[in-house]
Amino acid sequence: MNLAFNGRILSMKNHSLLLSRPPSHGPRPQGRRGFSLVELLVVIFILLVLAVVGTGILPAWKRQKLQSASGDIKVLFQRAYSEAQRRGMAVFVQVGPRVTVGASSSVPIYLIGDRTQDEVLDPFQKVPLAGEDILIDQYNIVVTGGVNQEFCLSDTNTSQVMSTLWSDNTTPWNVARVIMCDLQGRAMAVGPKPAAPKAGLPASTGRQIGAPATLVLTHVDVVNGSLMPPTRYMLSINPVWSVRVIKQIKDSTPAWVDQNG
Repeated sequence: MNLAFNGRILSMKNHSLLLSRPPSHGPRPQGRRGFSLVELLVVIFILLVLAVVGTGILPAWKRQKLQSASGDIKVLFQRAYSEAQRRGMAVFVQVGPRVTVGASSSVPIYLIGDRTQDEVLDPFQKVPLAGEDILIDQYNIVVTGGVNQEFCLSDTNTSQVMSTLWSDNTTPWNVARVIMCDLQGRAMAVGPKPAAPKAGLPASTGRQIGAPATLVLTHVDVVNGSLMPPTRYMLSINPVWSVRVIKQIKDSTPAWVDQNG
């Protein structure tokens, strides 16, 4: 069979095979290509670098958070004197007791104004009722326990408080510790009020503390030994109200030694 096309005659006989047979040089499907040895080595190297970097970053991040928390607590302690002057009333600093809400737990630090002007730590609220003192500010140290616990107030036990010259220096963190800043800027010892009314409530003893009142702040991983070198911050309230924070690191003795920065 012949076809006329543009003045030319084409023979189907000659072209039938050409039209029906695919070209022999056309693209062919290929199988999946695997990873080369070099590519695998590059991936392994990158993973190792990330692991090494992560190992160094995480402890540094924990130490930075610890340092930041110590600075926040120092600022809160320092405010006691300025708030006393501004408000014309003595100011109590209270550490604890631990507060638990559901699965979350914290040790709050309170700044409390002596609104009743009797140098007795009465019940306190942001908006106090008659006979109550005023809650000026509050800072919560997160101590949820277990793997979620960040900070603790003792370098030997994650559920205790290490302090000196506060109203109560027993170790459990379910006991409050109180100190008072009077209008003259003196750090006053606090003890239970011996006589009615308000017997047993924390009250100024009328005596200035004879040495700095201290409080320890560290990370839970320092206590369990996984954060090296062991680091803690010693917060001190001086007899004439001023606040210091000293960074300490445990040496090979082992003893805590002061560090700069």
